[in-house]
Amino acid sequence: MATIKDVAKHAGVSVTTVSRVINNSAPVNQETKQRVLKAIEELNFSPSIIAQGLRTKRSKTIGFLMPDYLNPFYHELLKYLEDEARKEGYHILLSSTGDDYSYEINYINDLINRNIDGIIICSYSGSENTIDYLLNLSKKMPVVFLDNINVRSSVNAVFTDGYKGIKEVTQHLIKLGHRKIAFIKGLSKYKVANDRFLGFMDALKENEIPILNDYIFEGDYNIKSGYEAAQYFLSLNNIPTAIVSSTDLMAIGAINYIKSKGLEIPQDIAIAGFDDIYLSKIVSPPLTTYKQPIKQIAKQTISLFIHKLNHPRSKNKQIKLEGQLLIRYSTDINASKIELIE
Repeated sequence: MATIKDVAKHAGVSVTTVSRVINNSAPVNQETKQRVLKAIEELNFSPSIIAQGLRTKRSKTIGFLMPDYLNPFYHELLKYLEDEARKEGYHILLSSTGDDYSYEINYINDLINRNIDGIIICSYSGSENTIDYLLNLSKKMPVVFLDNINVRSSVNAVFTDGYKGIKEVTQHLIKLGHRKIAFIKGLSKYKVANDRFLGFMDALKENEIPILNDYIFEGDYNIKSGYEAAQYFLSLNNIPTAIVSSTDLMAIGAINYIKSKGLEIPQDIAIAGFDDIYLSKIVSPPLTTYKQPIKQIAKQTISLFIHKLNHPRSKNKQIKLEGQLLIRYSTDINASKIELIE
């Protein structure tokens, strides 16, 4: 079994340098760091996490609290967070709030009791009790939010500009000639939902299109609520020609209902979403959506986490990222009916 001395010799560096790379305890030249990591891989070296913890008082574990296990977006986010965490010698410990946010603080405490070094939280709830608890917790360990939460205090956060994304999606439909555009929004108690809804409304206002209450349906982020939204819109006397959904999952639910009624997408009703989850590529027709830069989110989140861990007194940062409008057949008949899967 290889030792840290073997790794140092193989990489042509000192034991101290190898230790710095493993523990991320001090800056190391990028070229040297890569050489050490390559040596670790080639020698199949596995440092003892327990031993590291005793020396550094760190568990090399990050707690990650997400809303649910059902949304594919979070599966993909977790995958990239794990990839980035591993590069820093860290592991992700996962927990989910599910539908019951009243126990959110309990879930956070459960992660803390497992000796995590800090927490990444992605939660729609944004309840005052939870936010206050996390703000106090951030004085003791790194806390990074993956939402644009509504607080006066400075926090570490990484998120996609939902306002800009939905506005671009809506403008795309307007450019295609749509004037009767409906919207499937998230629950009003969540800031992330209101940001996206505001983007939709501003796109209509700027193009002098009336905002009709009948064209607004509040869903709860799952496929079923998107199905029910489309069912409602098609029951109106003045049926919309296009639907914007604040998430891909609800858009896919809407597609299912529209197709069940024998209507053509986008010829009869165009539909677009937000996220670019894997299902948006394979649903028929492929879904026009606003792609969240999920790899960049993960990279920035772990980088921000590690920086705060090593520099506890550093200023908090809010990193707002831009995504990309992906035009597919669900809104534009000139787009391909078949999505190439990467």
